Amino acid sequence: MGRERVDGAQLRAQVGTAGVMGALAGAALAGGRGARSAVGGAVAGAVGLGAAEAVARVRQRPGEIPALWQRIATSGALAAAAGWAGARLTGAGPVAVGTVSGAAAGAMGVRPHKVALGPVVGAAVGGAFALRRRGRTAPGRPGVVAARGAAARGAAVAGSAVVAFRVVSALVFREAQVSLVAEGATTDDLPFVVPLEARSAYVGTSYVRDLADVLGGTYTADAPDVGIVDSLDALAGPGFDPAEVDPRVREFYEHTSRFTLDIEPRWRLWVRPGYLLYRALVAQPLGQANVPMNQREVQRGMRSRIDTITPAPVPSAADAPPDTTAVRGWIRSFADTDDPIYVGIYTTYRHGDRGYVSVGFPLPHASFTATLLPRARPGGGLTLTSHAADQGDTDHPGHYLTYIDAETRELTTLGVHGFAERLDVRVTDDGRLRAEHAFSVFGIPFLVLHYRMDRKP
Repeated sequence: MGRERVDGAQLRAQVGTAGVMGALAGAALAGGRGARSAVGGAVAGAVGLGAAEAVARVRQRPGEIPALWQRIATSGALAAAAGWAGARLTGAGPVAVGTVSGAAAGAMGVRPHKVALGPVVGAAVGGAFALRRRGRTAPGRPGVVAARGAAARGAAVAGSAVVAFRVVSALVFREAQVSLVAEGATTDDLPFVVPLEARSAYVGTSYVRDLADVLGGTYTADAPDVGIVDSLDALAGPGFDPAEVDPRVREFYEHTSRFTLDIEPRWRLWVRPGYLLYRALVAQPLGQANVPMNQREVQRGMRSRIDTITPAPVPSAADAPPDTTAVRGWIRSFADTDDPIYVGIYTTYRHGDRGYVSVGFPLPHASFTATLLPRARPGGGLTLTSHAADQGDTDHPGHYLTYIDAETRELTTLGVHGFAERLDVRVTDDGRLRAEHAFSVFGIPFLVLHYRMDRKP
């Protein structure tokens, strides 16, 4: 699925954006030799990166993301501009600039091996620049000139570190982390995507209420006696018979609001530093995916509720079922402040002879969707998994990042490979409901959420 040819206006915008990035990088790299050199570098960078972007986009086939060489060039240009600013503001040397640049590039690679590789490659590149400069610094250079030269070296180190890391990473890790699933698609083309985005930079616990103003219909806060799914029967298929599910597990899914929810996160040590940074810079300002970090935060308690939107009745549809819930938003927040932990839109759909659960996590102008396959669990439990290979028959389960065009509602969707999750809901020997929600990246576990579900008084 995809457009057969590049749209002219879109191509011009893409080339223009690349030109700006190239101009900044060129000016940063050449600025150490004076203003005239900086202008010449900016022109050369704009022309070079803009032309490369045009070639890459024209050669891009439907269903593909831009060529790797162009993505590497673009990331190098961005790193050069950032390295110039970092060296100018902090006075950091080549090793520090290279290490930080490599670490940032590795962190964006998500895969733990890339996270570890990034700073190593960056430090090596920075060390090479430092050795090259050793003994070559001319004494008595004016302060301003020296500062310009140091900033230009910072740009060169940062750009080189990121390009080196991307090249090494492409040679070592050949499994694609992201693939273009569809471009300019409709919701009917992608039933496994929840196409509901946030219209502002903050998601928060009022998301469903704000969505009701956009979609219309009746908004109900903390709706009584509703579940995250209407009926488990909608999920029937090979490997899962709803009739075998324990009634208590069924009740939790179909009447989730009858239960309280407590959470105990267990993070792997290696992911904690990165998560703390992500949480401070992304999750908390975004009001989404803000998982507790430790037992102290768990003691704040969790509030669990489901907000719903019911569409207005259509006069011509006299035989339509009344009070059909169009949107089910399961909102989990800290009990003391109501700060959001998760805001998820839960849907079910059928494809072929199978039913699936898709959970959409709204983001600004986008949505991150987890599509999960149901499986029977011994003892009447239920497993939802994104491991399609566990069933060996379907490519729908997985994780998808989707940009939603505000005017046309067209979807541009990326498949996020390597990220996986598995949710096991069960009844314990003493008759209590418990769940384990395990997450991994490229087969390496990094988080398990333990849930305790108890019926409200």
